[in-house]
Amino acid sequence: MRIETLREEIADLDRQIMDLIGKRITVAKKIGGWKNENGSPIRDVPVEEKVIERYITIGETYSISKRTSKEVAQALIREAVDVQAALPRKAFGKKILIIGGEGKMGRWLERFLSDNGHVVTSLDMDGPSVAEAIEEKQVVIISTPISTVDGLLKDIATTGTSALIFDISSLKSPFLNTLKDMAHNMKVCSVHPMFGPTIPSLYDKNIMFCDCGSPEAVEEAMGLFDGHGANMIRLPVDEHDRRMSYVLGMSHAINIAFFTSLADSGMTYKDLKKVGSTTFRKMIEGSEEVARENPLLYYEIQNLNDNAEITWTRFMDAVDKVKEASLAETPEMFVEIMEKGRVYFEGQSR
Repeated sequence: MRIETLREEIADLDRQIMDLIGKRITVAKKIGGWKNENGSPIRDVPVEEKVIERYITIGETYSISKRTSKEVAQALIREAVDVQAALPRKAFGKKILIIGGEGKMGRWLERFLSDNGHVVTSLDMDGPSVAEAIEEKQVVIISTPISTVDGLLKDIATTGTSALIFDISSLKSPFLNTLKDMAHNMKVCSVHPMFGPTIPSLYDKNIMFCDCGSPEAVEEAMGLFDGHGANMIRLPVDEHDRRMSYVLGMSHAINIAFFTSLADSGMTYKDLKKVGSTTFRKMIEGSEEVARENPLLYYEIQNLNDNAEITWTRFMDAVDKVKEASLAETPEMFVEIMEKGRVYFEGQSR
């Protein structure tokens, strides 16, 4: 049999697969319509888990690896959620002001909220006064550099507005006390989308909602993002920056140190990537993204977190420990470090 004949057979099967995916999406849209009518959330994690298990079971009968079956199922689930999230939803019609709406995340928020039926106005930092801009607004969102948020919150506090107020900053330390003070008599919380403005959808993305003393504000803020498949995480505002010192601060620092050492190595990126291992390629992927980010934002994330000093100390202690273990004459210390990591990840993933 000629190879061209076999390739044409593969192409025909590919067309059939895409046809079935298209039919699956059509049914997913109908399910999304039902969810809209009945006020049900778009994402249903228990159902997703059943779908993944179904694909794994079916895949086993065709000798398809568990990993491939799971990846196919997850891709189809994500497509279904995205399609359902894009369906017309009941308009809430809230009047929303985004301060700093000309920034990348501000523009993303404006598109997202407008698509969900809200009336969104953006206020540039050089625009009208905050007091004038927030009149008759039901929601006020601050999407400006971290160092400017405290002053804006204090300006808003003087207006006595009844609107929901929240920032979307990567850190809360610089204005933590202001948030707590305002929450005594205003609807104030703090939000942190754990993604950038280029995401295609909210599916499986994390959004943190920090309670500053006004549970009502948290509930209302969560409602603005509900129904799009995001993982909405609620936590006390005091806990936010301690976690971010590792999730953002340390992870950024590791990537920056990694690409800095590569840049100083005397070897080109092209030559290193050509011979890169699986681990190296994974590190490169994250480091490339970090290298292209806004350096001033990343500086603020490192510099303004009250927990930065203790996190850096632990990080440098760990580097020294790994260095000592890797240069030791016997492997016991190195093995112990690796075993500690294995136990940590296995224990947390259960």
